[in-house]
Amino acid sequence: MSRIQRYSRPKGIPAMKYVRFAVMALAGSLLFWPGPGQSQEVNRIAAVVNDEIISIRDLESRIKLAMVVSNLPDTIENRRRLLPQVMRKMIDERLQLQEARRIKLQVGSDDINRAIATIEKQNRMPPGGLLGQLGRAGVDPTAVREQIRADVAWLRVIGRLLQPTIRVGEEEITDRLDTLRQQVGRPEYLLAAIELTFDTPAQEQEARHLGERLLDQLKSGAPFQALARQFSQGTSASNGGLMGWVSEINLDEEWRGPVAALHKGEISPLVRTGSGYAILTLVNQRIAGLQGEPDALSLFRLVFPIPSGKPPSREQLAGKARDMTASLKDCDGMEDLAGELNSPKSDRVDNIRPQTLPPEIAQAIAGLPVGKPSAPIETADGLAVFMVCSGGGGAGLPSRSQIRHQIEEERSELLARRHIRDLRRAAFVDFRL
Repeated sequence: MSRIQRYSRPKGIPAMKYVRFAVMALAGSLLFWPGPGQSQEVNRIAAVVNDEIISIRDLESRIKLAMVVSNLPDTIENRRRLLPQVMRKMIDERLQLQEARRIKLQVGSDDINRAIATIEKQNRMPPGGLLGQLGRAGVDPTAVREQIRADVAWLRVIGRLLQPTIRVGEEEITDRLDTLRQQVGRPEYLLAAIELTFDTPAQEQEARHLGERLLDQLKSGAPFQALARQFSQGTSASNGGLMGWVSEINLDEEWRGPVAALHKGEISPLVRTGSGYAILTLVNQRIAGLQGEPDALSLFRLVFPIPSGKPPSREQLAGKARDMTASLKDCDGMEDLAGELNSPKSDRVDNIRPQTLPPEIAQAIAGLPVGKPSAPIETADGLAVFMVCSGGGGAGLPSRSQIRHQIEEERSELLARRHIRDLRRAAFVDFRL
């Protein structure tokens, strides 16, 4: 094993077709991985992505993470089956991080820590619980942090590079609202999805086999959110696959039948889509136009980004936040200001009960009238100002601002898929073993 075998893409072979061939060759070799004591071997190069190294140690750590999350036994056969998808995801992550650096976006340790804290809150884990639990299962914490770094970087790339190109006209919003009015009394779904895409017909079988294995693990009790974060290639992956409320009419045609057949908490079979395969779960369901929970709120969170260079003190930033939000009268104004500040962490949440909020946020909005900004408070994502957009549930027709945001999200997802596809096509990947 001392000889280095280089796989450079021959002329005339498309990049991603070559990647699949080289990964299969790599898989055959990795059946004979060295033991953990042979550090010289595991530090060898498995692949180079545009001159950036993926070591055998990196690859083994990520496969271990995938097996733990999927609740799969650590066997040679399971490693072989997981390797192509894990390698492809690692290549994508390298490309995403390289793109972030190209446009001068940085993801620091604090950003990763905040993302980990969010995952822990979503899964009702104590602080430190995520890395602690995975560490006890033998997963290298560095592998987890690097995957999260790529997720955060890609979301910022989308926010900086792609979302500013999206334009939504007032007529489009009006047409969407007219369509939704016709849907009053029909179902709306809160969905989560694991999306497995492929660029060439040769990759379809690989994606289908992975989907079938993930379905088996979900039936055995593996958590949907964890598998979505690890394997899904949709932009909702970093949020555990959660897509938010979707009206029946806005579902992709391939999804409508499988979703309509689900009851709350159920998981769909593997669904063939225009871009790949998907596994869906129905988190909740409601009827459009009916009143939500009596005490539910629609809430907007405006997160103030810390300026580059010499950052201001917290007191200065809080003063600026108060000044900039004092004149705002509604959540549309909050959303416009979030866009001006290029604050991708700002968001709107509908049909949320105050008792489910963190105590500091519940206290900040207690007694706050609709349309009045709160005082700035510290959150896991930074200094934030909150505004109650409406009370009495969010199950009615959405506002024009919400419709605009929904259309922007749909287009952002499409642009993100195209962009990573273009990055793959332009990439040079050199496999070595």
